[in-house]
Amino acid sequence: MKSMKLSAEQRRRLEAIAGDMQEMLGSNVRADGRAKTFDELEDECVAVGDWLTSQVLQGRVAAQGVVDESPCCPDCQRPGERLPDDEVRILQTSRGEAAWSEAVWFCRPCRRSFFPSVG
Repeated sequence: MKSMKLSAEQRRRLEAIAGDMQEMLGSNVRADGRAKTFDELEDECVAVGDWLTSQVLQGRVAAQGVVDESPCCPDCQRPGERLPDDEVRILQTSRGEAAWSEAVWFCRPCRRSFFPSVG
């Protein structure tokens, strides 16, 4: 996995978000008054991190859009025609589900729908 270089400002903003997340998670004590185990604390943090990651990924994928306004059919290379309704795409990632709408194109000669590749 590639590591993204973060600027000092980005790190500062993420540290503030991490503080907010700790506050949202609440106490390290169970309802019965006993302290939560390390595993319980980790599970809570992982669940929040996974949800946050899937939301950010979903937004980034949705923002990509279609680069080519008249993409060609992957089979015959003729220009496709955009269908009026976008398709909701759902992908199960390693951090949770990501969903977005994607333009659907149709090739009349091949009688098939396709989703053009983005960038």
